[in-house]
Parts: sequence; structure tokens; C-alpha cells
Amino acid sequence: MVALVGALPPGRFDVDVACPRGSLTWAQLEGKPGVELHEIQAHRRPAPGDARSWQTLNRLAGRADLIHVHSSKAGFLGRLAAFGRGKRGSCVFTPHGWSFWAADGAEARLYVGLERLAAHWCGAIVALSGDERDAGLGAGVGRPEQYRVIPNGVALERFSLPRAPVRGRILMVGRLAPPKRPDLAVQALATVREKVPEAELHVVGDGPLRADAERLAAWLGVGDAVRFLGHREDVPELLAGAECALLASDYEGCPLAVVEAMAAGVAVAATEAGGVAELVEAGRTGALGAQGDAEALAQALEEVLAEPARAAELGAEGRRVAEERLSLERMVERTVALYDELLA
Repeated sequence: MVALVGALPPGRFDVDVACPRGSLTWAQLEGKPGVELHEIQAHRRPAPGDARSWQTLNRLAGRADLIHVHSSKAGFLGRLAAFGRGKRGSCVFTPHGWSFWAADGAEARLYVGLERLAAHWCGAIVALSGDERDAGLGAGVGRPEQYRVIPNGVALERFSLPRAPVRGRILMVGRLAPPKRPDLAVQALATVREKVPEAELHVVGDGPLRADAERLAAWLGVGDAVRFLGHREDVPELLAGAECALLASDYEGCPLAVVEAMAAGVAVAATEAGGVAELVEAGRTGALGAQGDAEALAQALEEVLAEPARAAELGAEGRRVAEERLSLERMVERTVALYDELLA
């Protein structure tokens, strides 16, 4: 969202952004000309503060020509506000991974029901991959004509640094929360080091699973080979020094970490989660392993790390794919075209 707001055509839009105060989104957009920030609550699950967040979104929807809401809870409340203001035809929803992917049983069925209901309150649903679109339609969420598939894009020039990979260095970028499976990444590294003893894992990001992952690394005897770097602003530089990028997720729409790695010319080892296989082509831009399978992920890492020259070839092809279809300009162009369609 930050990238999209920053790259919108100058002078075309005045933008209201509702997000938690103190979030990275707030920090990156604060003071930007043409952007006004409005505070909503940060809770991911239902909470008393949701009523206040809804009031803010309802007020903003009332003055908006077009409404674009992102992720599960803000997406539901924002679409409800759009519907209440009679603006569902000019409302866009981007799920960034379906809410029901993160739940099981009755909770998952509840989220499916809520998504089906809220799909009636918007004019378009932007899926980040064909897999995410198909999952929504398969669950009965929305109509086929509502969907647009617009993958994430990045500013390619930001990731065009000279490559200086350190042999065996693996970089994982993401919030250390359940979908990202840092435990799986650590287990895979422990296996890989049996064949690639110089392999090391650098983890960028923070979250509730960091302490568990640190303990697991120590228990598996790879504590000295795993570095937890926390939040960093120099991801392009870190990618320039990596031989491989790693994604261990259980589910994804279009993971930005993979797009950034490809833009940086880094080969990717990843689980076959959601739209990942639409980015990472096995044997062409990286290697894939089954979701939730540490051994399969280790095999993907071994394939990428077997020969430095081969890793370089895979990374160079990933850069070519990124230039062809994963640029920020392409993402913004397709998104603005959708805005124009809904506003016509």
C-alpha cells in the first residue's frame, strides 16, 4: 500500500490513509504531500476498538470518490462503510491472503461466510495471484467478473545493486508470525548444513515467533549459523550479499519478499504456497518444496546452493522475470486503470 500510494500519478488523487499510529505504514507516509493519515486500531482479531475504527472508516468513505481497502479486518470494516455510504460500486478490496486461510473448522467457516457477505459490498476484488483468485471463487466469495489479478510490484531500480553474494548465505524476510514458518526455515537450514556446511541463515523481521525460532536454532545446534536481524531498512543491500532467498510460508498471495529477491537477482527456495509457484519456476528462477515439509524445503535449498554459478543463473533469470512483469510501474498502471474503470 505504501508503494502504491507513493507511485500514484502526481496531481491525480488526494489520498486518505487509515492505519495504526506508530505502524511502519504511518511512519513511511507521514508528511507526504497529498496524503492525510487517520488512526485506526492495530488489533488483528475482533476488539472493542473496532467500533472506533469503523467510525473513522465510515467518515472517510463518506467523502471519498473511490475506496481501496486492504487485508481482512480493515477490508471488512471498510467495505461495510462503503456499503453504508452507498459507494460499493467504487470500492476495491485486496485480501493479501484470505482470512479463512489462517483458521480451521468453525472459525474458518465463519470467515468464509463474512467474506461472502462483504463481497457484495464492493465493486472489485484484487487478487495478488491466480491462486488467490481461484481460492476466493472456490469458497463462493464474489463473482468472477469482480476479480482482477494484479501481482505485487517493486521499484526495480532500488534492487539493482551489484551482486556480491557470500557463499552459503540465505536471506529470509518477513514478519515472524505463524504463516511465515520461521521454525520450518531453521529446520531446513539444519538439514542443509550437512551438505553445505557454510550455509547460514539471516532473518529480517520480527514478530511473536522470534523467541521460539531462536530457541529452536540453539536446540538444533545451528544457533551460530542463524542471525536474527530484526526490522531493517537495507533489504536491497542484504539481498545483494545473499546467495539464496528463502520463503517457508504455509500460505501466500504474492509474497513481496520473493518479488524483491527476484528483482535483486537472487535465486529463491520456497514452499509451494499459494501464488508462489506463479513467481518461482522450479529450475528456472529457483526451487520449490511442499508446504510444511522441512525436508522438501531443505532439498530446494540444496538445489539452489549446490553450485554458485547455478545460483547466479537462477537469480539472473528471476531478475528478467521481474523486469518483464513485476515492476512497481506495471502494478500501479493496472491498479489506476481499475480505479478509472470504477469511477467511469
